[in-house]
Amino acid sequence: MAPPDDPGTDATPPARAPRVTTAVLAAVVLLAGLGARAVLPAAVGGPAGDTLYATLAVLLVALVVRRPLPAALLGLVLCAAVEALQLTDLPGRAADAVPQARYVLGSTFHAPDLGWYALGAAVGWAALALAVPARRHERHTRSAPRRGRLALLLVPVVALGAAGGELAASMGAEADALAVAVADGEDALTGSEGRVDDESVRDAMAESLDDARAVLSATPVLERRPGAATRARERVADAADALLDSRHQFARSQANATRDALAEFTARGDTVLAATEGLGAPRAPREALRSALESADTALAAAAPTLLDAAELAEIEQITAELADGVPAVEQATTALMTAQDAVTCPEDDQLWFPGAGRLADDELAAIPWDPEYSVRADVLDGLVALDEAYRARFGEHLTINSAYRSYEQQVAVYNPADPNPLAAPPGCSNHGLGTAVDLGGGVQTFGSAQYEWLKAHAAEHGWTHPGWAEPDGRLPEAWHWQSVETPETY
Repeated sequence: MAPPDDPGTDATPPARAPRVTTAVLAAVVLLAGLGARAVLPAAVGGPAGDTLYATLAVLLVALVVRRPLPAALLGLVLCAAVEALQLTDLPGRAADAVPQARYVLGSTFHAPDLGWYALGAAVGWAALALAVPARRHERHTRSAPRRGRLALLLVPVVALGAAGGELAASMGAEADALAVAVADGEDALTGSEGRVDDESVRDAMAESLDDARAVLSATPVLERRPGAATRARERVADAADALLDSRHQFARSQANATRDALAEFTARGDTVLAATEGLGAPRAPREALRSALESADTALAAAAPTLLDAAELAEIEQITAELADGVPAVEQATTALMTAQDAVTCPEDDQLWFPGAGRLADDELAAIPWDPEYSVRADVLDGLVALDEAYRARFGEHLTINSAYRSYEQQVAVYNPADPNPLAAPPGCSNHGLGTAVDLGGGVQTFGSAQYEWLKAHAAEHGWTHPGWAEPDGRLPEAWHWQSVETPETY
């Protein structure tokens, strides 16, 4: 028989962790896990809680399987199995039946948790190994080899846990960054409605956001690979850049269009202000128009193309808003001065004063083909020609033109302010000065004649009319005066 102290014949059973020590360690780990979840930030408390959850599982298993290595392996397998169950509806159903079950079974599968479980199992293994009491005859002969084997086995497990933790942290950071990009992208998409030069960029933005949401909802590792969230975020960023560029283009085009519109109103306002000089218009509307024009000039200067090209989106939109505000301001001030001048210059309610009356440019006028001595505004000529053709088909002759467009000087010549009922309106108040009126003869000049009655029945078909003030019961009966429907009746 070999001596009792011969290592080769040692029949001592394998070392086991004391249950009391294991129970105490389990209680400490349980409290530590709950504290980590409650106190630490989610980014730290979550991984710490998962690690201690696995450690606790190992310690609980060790109460039954008291050997450290089998307990650690079984505890890790148990944690992995619980995590895998989260891919099914069993945890949810269990939590519905017993709400406390969610603390054990969890709710959502998170692949990086497996790394933290491995680390926790390693911690539990180490704790159990250290808790196993050494036998006296092993203290010198087996302590060092055992610790070496323990360290050798512990290193890859800890490394695996650390790698899993790093992977979880990395994928978590990717997902967080993508979530921020999605929120910003949604705001950008909402704010761009009706404000892009190319609507397809909004479609591309919406598509990139849909893809990003799909990535966020995918199961990490199993469905969402490392780097997928980063690539999705880059696609969202590219789409956001394209969206911003399109908004810039749209904003510049809107600013240019609004600037051009304001420039037209400003030019008209300048004309009216100059034309009313010395004509007796009240001072207040003149000063109001002058002030509106000065504000408009300031806005126009800020909207110079070179400045718009260098401006940020918010600046361009602000410039456009100021230009847009200037349009009604100048238009209303111009109309107010014209109305004031009309009250001074034009004695009748059916007369309107226009600064351009009698001052039309040659390219705004067109000669009447069958009587080129007379002209009308070019845009109303076609209707007059069509009316003449119909008239000639009925009566066998052209319309007889006695008067058409009158220059300002011609209107001055025919106007007699001493006549209490002048046949010619004051200069600036006559439709003849606008190039939209003609005086006709050849029978038309007589109320009730066949020619007059025919025109009354058919002139409107071709865009011409006999105004109410010239009717037999009107303010100034003039059977011969006919005018285009384009003749303004209000400002």
